[in-house]
This record gives sequence, structure tokens and C-alpha cells, in this order.
Amino acid sequence: MNSTKTWLVTGANGFLGMNAGVFLSGKAQTIGATREPHTSPIFDKHVQFDIQDLSSVRSTFSSLKPDVVLNTAALASHQICEENPELAHKVNAIGAKNVAIAAGEIGAQLLHISTDAVFDGKFGNYREADATSPFSIYGQTKLAGEQAVLATLPTALVVRTNFFGWSPTGTRSILEFFVNSLTQGIRVDGYLNYFVSSIYAQDLSQALFELSDLRHSGLLHVVSSDSISKYDFGVAVAEQWDLDARLIQAAHAIHHEGTDSLTRDLSLNTDKAMELLGRRLPTQLEGIQRAKMDLPVLRSKILHAEISADGVKND
Repeated sequence: MNSTKTWLVTGANGFLGMNAGVFLSGKAQTIGATREPHTSPIFDKHVQFDIQDLSSVRSTFSSLKPDVVLNTAALASHQICEENPELAHKVNAIGAKNVAIAAGEIGAQLLHISTDAVFDGKFGNYREADATSPFSIYGQTKLAGEQAVLATLPTALVVRTNFFGWSPTGTRSILEFFVNSLTQGIRVDGYLNYFVSSIYAQDLSQALFELSDLRHSGLLHVVSSDSISKYDFGVAVAEQWDLDARLIQAAHAIHHEGTDSLTRDLSLNTDKAMELLGRRLPTQLEGIQRAKMDLPVLRSKILHAEISADGVKND
């Protein structure tokens, strides 16, 4: 039973790490692992190590012997990755491999978090077996991390995802962007030509918890069961919060180097995950509705919590 297991969550002071910690509370023994000193009542215990340092990861895992390792640690900022590709590779690829090595040595189950950015968005509805084609350094290094994890520890589960919800800073997700902007009466762009299948972070945590019992390995796409544009996502947020959707200007994402429209569909196909779970994954509207209901509780647990200032946060 999961309740008897110990979960070690890397990137425990990041977006998904904290959400996972909140979800796991009362369901498992939890250890929050961070690069910088950090304490939070979310986790039962805290440890500090750098996933770039294999010896440190090994010694920590050997000492604690967690049953499940959830690796959410990553250099997630696209901008920082572009500015420092060497650091991005060290964290997202080498760091991921180090976690896989250490998890394998103690026989721990590894759930490694990856991203929809391993695809370029030319087609959408991507399946696990589809050819990858990352459009950024972030996507390239996360893809290298996927490959390193599975080559090192074939029993690992690599979960490609995209998520929204309540983050430690209160500013890191598309949900927070629209809620914050519209609440302040700020006019914002909503892209009509940029599609994702983002899942609410607590729904993702629920799926990860269930998948840990199934012991599935390899690649798996875990996102919402539908794909919508960023514009439609913003309108859905406005309607749920009873805010003025007219503040969202219908716009088109464009290439950075010019004015050509850049249509990107990063939606992932969830047929495989739903078959494994035996249920449908939530839609984005359902996730938005749940996020609104969860806000009073999660605000005190996650929002504005301390987060590492070095940019090494969570996917």
C-alpha cells in the first residue's frame, strides 16, 4: 500500500514538488529534497543535495532508502536555459541520470518528470512513440534527461506533462497569469494559435500516486484529456472567477525573429495513461474548477512559500 511507502521528492521547493508534497500528505511518508536549505511543514522530513553531484545523491539515497523517488527538479526557465545551455544540460540531463543511478542502486521506484517541449508543436496530439523534435534548449536538455534515465534505469517511469495550478511564487503558471492580470484589470494577450493539454497540478499528483502502484515503466503522457488554446484557457479562467473576459485580447504568437505567425500545438495524447489508470483524465476546465475550490487551502500551504533563487526549480 502507498501509505506504507516513503516518497522522496526532488525539487521539493518548486512548483510541482510542493504540489506533490501537499497531495502526498497523509498518504505516504515524505522527504523533501532541495538544492538550497529549505524547510516546510508540507514534508515530513527535509534533506539537501545537488542532483548534479552524483556522490551526494548516492549517499543521501543510500542513507534514506526511499521506496519511491519523484524527480521534479529541473532548470525549468526557457530563458535561463537559452542563456546557459551548459547549466541546463548539467541539471536536466546529467542530474536526471544521477538520480536514476542512485535510485537503481537502492531499488527505489523512479518517477521522472519530463515535458511536452520535447516536441516542436507542428502536429499536436503526440503519442509516446512519436518522433521528438524539441524547439528549445530546455526541450533538448529534458529530452536528453529522458534518454539518460531510461538507459540507466529501464524500470523508471518518465512522465511527459504540462501543468498549471498554484505555485510558491504565485506567478509561475498560466492559471496564475490570468487570475492575477484579470483581477487587477490588466489587458492581456490570449494566443489563438498556441495549444496545450495542461493538467491541474493536483490532478497530476493524483495520477502519479496511482501510477506508482502500477509499476509501469517507460514513457507516458499524463496531461488533461483535451487541448485548448491559451486564449480559450484564459476565457475559462475569467468565467470561473467571474472576471472580465473582454480584457483578454485575441492574439497570435509570432516568431521571435520576425512577425510571422507561429502556430504551435503541444497537446499530448493520453490514451495510454487512461488505459493504465482505468479512467478518463480531467479536462482543463475541470482542472480550473478544482483549482478554484482548492485555493483557500493551498494558498496557506504553497503560495508565496520560499523558493530557491538560483533558478533550479521544478519542471
